[in-house]
Amino acid sequence: MTPPPNRLEQRTTISLVYSRMSRLLLRAGLFALLAAALAACGHVPTPVESGAACLADLNTHAVAYRPINMSEPPDARCHISTPVRVSQVEVPLNHPVAMSCLLADRLDAFERGAVQKLAMADLGHYVVRIDHLGAYSCRANTSRHDQLSEHAYGLAIDISGFRLSDGTSVNVEHDWMRPGPRSAFLHHLARAACGYFSVVLTPDSNADHFNHFHLDLGPSRLCSV
Repeated sequence: MTPPPNRLEQRTTISLVYSRMSRLLLRAGLFALLAAALAACGHVPTPVESGAACLADLNTHAVAYRPINMSEPPDARCHISTPVRVSQVEVPLNHPVAMSCLLADRLDAFERGAVQKLAMADLGHYVVRIDHLGAYSCRANTSRHDQLSEHAYGLAIDISGFRLSDGTSVNVEHDWMRPGPRSAFLHHLARAACGYFSVVLTPDSNADHFNHFHLDLGPSRLCSV
């Protein structure tokens, strides 16, 4: 007949069980965190509401803007919710541009959360200016002429390049296809933009975007990078 285990053996067995359970729980927690991180890569943050709440958010982050009144558009469907003219997010734009407050708020978040970090990681210098080709424009979609572009609602901006703190520039048209750290920065940035904007188009998308990134907050979802 096998003698019953003594207290030392019982404690050892219990300790082993707890240790195994702790490892399993830790492993499960790590998998959960990894899954959440991967899911977040394709998540577009919910924009802050328009109006006073959005303007307050711009003020909190010291975005340089002024509210504007839009003139009568050539197409009555063209409309910007809470229109602003932005000259600087965290860094200046190459020239002031009209857009919705929602887009200004998201562009600022993108610049602070992705642009600067990737510029330092890939190029070793901060971005000191964002170059763009425009934002609000009352016009049709380039691929669907029966629909208005998100530019018509002030929800899209075309980014053409960046000025760095060492005085050099990164240009989408010239550097996207050219191997090297500038190209790596642009490709990393385009992928990161998919976490901030609902549509991201690059020179790889079509010929219309040979010289810029199209970033918008429209209802469609497309990460063309």
